Amino acid sequence: MQKNDSLYANFEVNYHHLKKQRHIAVLLILVFFLSFCFSNQAYAQNIQVEQIFKQLSVTPTVRAQFQQQKKLASLNKTFVSKGTVLFSKQQGVVWQIQSPVQASLIVTPQKLVQKTQRTLSQIEIDKSPYGSVATMFLQLMSGNEAALAKNFNIVSAQYSPTQWNVSLTPKSNLFKKLFVQVDAQGQKFVDRIIITEKANNSTTILFSQHSTQPQTLTAAEYALFQLAK
Repeated sequence: MQKNDSLYANFEVNYHHLKKQRHIAVLLILVFFLSFCFSNQAYAQNIQVEQIFKQLSVTPTVRAQFQQQKKLASLNKTFVSKGTVLFSKQQGVVWQIQSPVQASLIVTPQKLVQKTQRTLSQIEIDKSPYGSVATMFLQLMSGNEAALAKNFNIVSAQYSPTQWNVSLTPKSNLFKKLFVQVDAQGQKFVDRIIITEKANNSTTILFSQHSTQPQTLTAAEYALFQLAK
């Protein structure tokens, strides 16, 4: 794949041979989790999924710790990154990666922005050749049932007030090129997302220490979102 064709062509991190696969995985997690948390009508035809989305859409602001585990079958290795994540129904999502590198990754309906201590890189959604991927997921924030049904099949969905899980497979050829299946589970919030990718690769992201306070953004958080407007 040529650099200009990469989903994160301008997003440079110090991962060398891993960077393209990690960038795609991180983006998928970001936009999927963003839409998953804030949809309130999607999959209305499925009562189990409707209950899941209803529960997740209650809280306008959520902060959590995350750990991402990227397994590459060809290298027989698992690469781990950690940090914090902020979800705002009105603004978008901010990932603050703390290790093994430090960076802020901001996603809004308008832009994808990566900020490090020395660099600032951005992609405008409507100008990126892969912008339709991010746009499609971001549409789910508003509960776009038609868009969801067009691109995903529900493999399974189970809900109870104390535990839920849902498995999705892609319909569109574009999504099929990026991943095989998405599995998510949680209780009040999303606790784990597993993205099964091609070539027996996978990305697992674990969320912990969820907090809904403060409900308003801090000045620093608001400033980060403004970078992606």
